Formats: sequence, structure tokens, C-alpha cells
Amino acid sequence: MIVTQKEEIVKDDILKEAQKLFQQFGLKKTTMEDIARSMGKGKSTLYYYYCSKEEIFDAVISKEMTEVFNEAKDAAEKAHSAEDKLRVFTITKIKALQKKSNLYRVVRGEMQENNRCMKHVHTEYDQQEVKLVKNILSFGIKTGEFSSAIKKDLDILPSVVVSSLRGLEFDLFAGNKYPKLETRIDSIVSIMVKGIKK
Repeated sequence: MIVTQKEEIVKDDILKEAQKLFQQFGLKKTTMEDIARSMGKGKSTLYYYYCSKEEIFDAVISKEMTEVFNEAKDAAEKAHSAEDKLRVFTITKIKALQKKSNLYRVVRGEMQENNRCMKHVHTEYDQQEVKLVKNILSFGIKTGEFSSAIKKDLDILPSVVVSSLRGLEFDLFAGNKYPKLETRIDSIVSIMVKGIKK
């Protein structure tokens, strides 16, 4: 199916309105009718593009995660050393998530209540992050910044780094530990990097 520019605009409007409602009321309490009403459209418009509010919710979260990942990836690409790439990626990602913290809390709550919610989306972004971290580690090996001994662990080490960072994100959001964010991240990245440096 070829999507026209007008259809893309309508889909974007649906996601923007749905995002506001999900942030305010969560997935369970938001209805297709609420989303349509807030857009000034009929429910049939929503059903033309999306089968259910869950599909809209998935699209909203996917859009948000793409924005966060791209912002962090772009920042990492501008850094010069591998250590700085890891640090900038982590700080930028957490700051971007912090800006979207209301939706992040909703998603976390929805995921705890409904395990099906967003598993496939998280898997997709985990893979992208693992690939990016692997590229950063490979870059560090190539430039001599990281020990060539970690080459043999490049199939598992990036996943360990991503899991560690995910735990940090969860802790920061669950415990509302935003103050001194950069200092904490600097310390954690320094500890991680110390084990892989020459």
C-alpha cells in the first residue's frame, strides 16, 4: 500500500494526540473514541490506519524510541574517542528519555501490568543498541584505545554493556535520581571502560 503525504500527516496527528492521552490516562483508560475526539475526527479515521488502541500505543512508543536512539546515536558519532562515544551515547540517551519521562513511566506501568506490551519493540531497539555499542568497541580496538583481547568477547560484551545501561536507566527513572546525572554516568562509564582499556 502506497502511503500519501496527506495520510502520513493524519497518522502523525493520530500519534501526537494519542501520546498526550496515553501520558495523561495510560493505555487502559484511553479509548479510540477519546483519541478521535481529541483530533476532531470520527473513529472510522483511526480504524482506517490502526486496528486498535494497542497498535496506536505501540506506534507511539516505537516513534519515541526511534527519536531517542537516533539522538543518542548522532551524538556518539560526533565524539572522537571510543570512551567519549560510550559516555555521550549514554548521557544523551538518558537525557532524551528524561524529557519523555511521563510516557516512560506510563510504558513501565503498562509493561508491568501487561507483559505482551512492547516486548517486540524493546527487542528491536536492544538489537540496534547492541550493534552500535559493538561498533564503538570495535572502533576502540582499532584505534588502540581498548585492548585487542576483548575482540574474542565482541559477541557478548556489547549485550552486557547495553544491559548495564538499561539497568542504570531503570534505576534513574524508578528512583527519580536525576540530580548529578552526568557525574553518575561518567563514573559508571569509567568503570566499564577501565576493564577494556589497554
